[in-house]
Formats: sequence, C-alpha cells, structure tokens
Amino acid sequence: MEAIQSKIYSGLLILVGLVFLIRCSPKSEENSGAESMESIEVGSNQIGLTKEQFAAMDMKWGEMVLKTFSEEIKVQGQVKIPVEGMQDITPFFGGYVADLKLMEGQQIRKGEVLFYLESPEFVRLQQEYLETSSQLNFLKEEFERQKTLFGEKIASQKGYLKAESEYQSSLAKAESLKKQLGMIHVNADKLTPASIQTKVPVISPINGYVESVFTVPGAFLPSASKAATLISTEHMHIELSVFEKDAVNVTEGQHVAFTLPDMPGKTFDAKVYVVGKSISEQRLVPVHAHLIDESQEHSLVPGMYLEAKIKLEPQEGWSLPVSAVVAADGVDYVLVQSGSDEKGFYLDKVEVKLGRQNDDLVEIYPNPKLDENSIILVKGAFTML
Repeated sequence: MEAIQSKIYSGLLILVGLVFLIRCSPKSEENSGAESMESIEVGSNQIGLTKEQFAAMDMKWGEMVLKTFSEEIKVQGQVKIPVEGMQDITPFFGGYVADLKLMEGQQIRKGEVLFYLESPEFVRLQQEYLETSSQLNFLKEEFERQKTLFGEKIASQKGYLKAESEYQSSLAKAESLKKQLGMIHVNADKLTPASIQTKVPVISPINGYVESVFTVPGAFLPSASKAATLISTEHMHIELSVFEKDAVNVTEGQHVAFTLPDMPGKTFDAKVYVVGKSISEQRLVPVHAHLIDESQEHSLVPGMYLEAKIKLEPQEGWSLPVSAVVAADGVDYVLVQSGSDEKGFYLDKVEVKLGRQNDDLVEIYPNPKLDENSIILVKGAFTML
C-alpha cells in the first residue's frame, strides 16, 4: 500500500514540475515573431504599418489611374429568322395536291417544284386565254379598218367606236388571263391547244428548309390556304429581351457578346441593329442584333436560346485594383499613406464609393481626400482592418 502511495506522490511531483517549466520557458518563435510584427502605435484615426510587416506580407503601393469602363447589361434571347426569311406556301387557286414529297427539315432550292395542283379551273383559264388571243388579230384589224374609214368620212363614228371598244376589251382580257396563267407558272406565250395542262407546279420562292407541312397528297387545297412553311437560314438575327429600365441605355451600333448553352466556351459577336419601341406585359423591350461575322451563322439554329451582354458606351473613370478596397461594416475603404519615418508608414482610412468594374480594376468615384498623387496600399490592405 505504501509503495502505491509513493508512486502517486512521485507522479504528482513530476506533473507540477512540468507545468512550472512550461510557464517559465521563453515564448515560442511564432509568438516572438508576432511581437515583432505589431503595428506602430498611432492615434485612433490612423493605422501604423512597420517596414517589417510591409515586407513580410509582400504588400504594394499604388496610385489611381484613368481607366475606360464599359458597363454591361446581361440579357437573354433567341436566335430568330427575320420576316423576309420565312415563307408560307399558299396557292392562288384551289386544287388537288399531287406529287407531294416534302418532309420537315428537307433542304429546298429557289425555283424547285414543291408539289403540283390539279384542277379544271386551270384548264378553263388556258382555254379562255387561247380563245381571246385568237380573236385579237381579227378585232385589231377591224379596229384599224374602221379607224381608216372614219378618218376618210366613209364610216360612221359609231362603228369606229364599237370596233375600238371590242378590241380594247379583248386585249385587256387577254392580258389579264396571261397574268393569271403566270401566277400558276404557265407560260402563255408558248401555250397551244395541244399543250394545255391539267396540273400546275407550286414552286419554292426561296432557298432554305421545310419547317412544316400542312397538307397531304390527294387533299383539296383551297386558294389562300397554307400548304407548307419554308425558312431561309441565309440570314439570322439575335432577338434579345431587355428590361424597360435598361432599354433606355441601349442604342443602335452597340456591341453584343453572346454565348449558347449548347456551345460552352464559344463567344459570338454582334451589333445592335434595331431597338424596339413597344413594351411587353412583362415590361420587356425587344432588341434585334446582327452577327458581325455572318459566316458564323451556319453554327446557329433558329429557336436556340442564348445569354448575352450588351456593352454600353464606354466612359473614363479613376480606378484602383480591386485588392486595394477593403469592406468593413458595410462600408468600403482604401488605406492612404499620410506619412512615414524610420519605423514605418502611417495610413489614413478613407471611405470610398465604388462604380463599375473591369477585370481586376474598380472605378472610384471622385473623393476630395483622393487624387492621382495619393499613395494607396493596393496589396495586403485586407490584413490591416
């Protein structure tokens, strides 16, 4: 029992000795270094910075510089086709659809036959034109004869006027029928009784693609009804939706940079072409932009969504590196050197108002306590507050 108590007493003595040694030993190197890095003692309105601190923390001085800032408006939009790039195919005359082989997405060329329409109406038009044309020579000769006789006082004026009226009436009818035949792509100049057509072609007016088809072979297609919709991708534009409050700052010619979610890392450049004059129910204004490099349009597909930045007119302003600004209690400050001696530097804490930001620089609004000659701590300021 005595042996156990002796061991306990020995352990307690060793523990007390260790505590005494720790409390009496010199401070660690870390604490010793911290003492040497303490700031210079200054008044409440200044901050002291020793030369050792400045060197150890790799701090830097700097000055305000003039920088051109370009504010950006972030918007969303879509790739769209202008009105002239969209074409609805509607016939001038009704007819039954024949030889229709269109598919959505199919590429088509200008002048290519899309399908045919068949109708007795087409036969009647050609017949009327041939009949009217065949009478024109006779009516013309009769008119010329009556004109001569009337001029020689041989025939009456009534006969002359009747011949003139019949000729002019038939001439107008023939020209009207010729125009109508042209609308259904029948060449009236080459038309003969043997070449009368029962069906006529419907021809593509543009180069592009078939977006949608609304009829089928054998169906009757009334006049002015839509058979198909074609789109041309020869020119596409960007339609942006800009909030009303931002739209007042958008003007024609401003630069637009946009990206597509399906093509990360690739940026397209465009210019504002038209700023809309109407506001939607969502308080949005449409803004149209054209690609600067039109060869890039082949990478776009109508309907694609995009994210864009509209760059407003650039303006100059005094700037500092972002690292020079320190935020404390919701207020932004910069540290300005107000003096120095053999111990180190003396800094004034100056409140600032920030403007736009470009890369690593931030605009500093005019301040009576700052000018282009002020020496400002631009690196390491955050460690001082």
